[in-house]
Amino acid sequence: MLDEELAFFSANKNQWLQEHKGKFALVKGSQLIGVYDSPENAYVEAVKRFGNSPVLIKQISEDEQEIQIPALTLGLLSAHP
Repeated sequence: MLDEELAFFSANKNQWLQEHKGKFALVKGSQLIGVYDSPENAYVEAVKRFGNSPVLIKQISEDEQEIQIPALTLGLLSAHP
């Protein structure tokens, strides 16, 4: 799951580091949907565009840190535009 998105992110990470370091990328398939100041803003846009479909929201940084928000994963929280 999300293999295509992760590969696309990895392939473009160095370029995005120069332009958007510290921001959060929203990736669907092999397309950068947008870059956001927070993961919450990226999530709201993802829900608006794609509903409850898998997308990748990942911080553009030199360090590889995985952020997990169990409440979002389990559907305990929702974002409404």
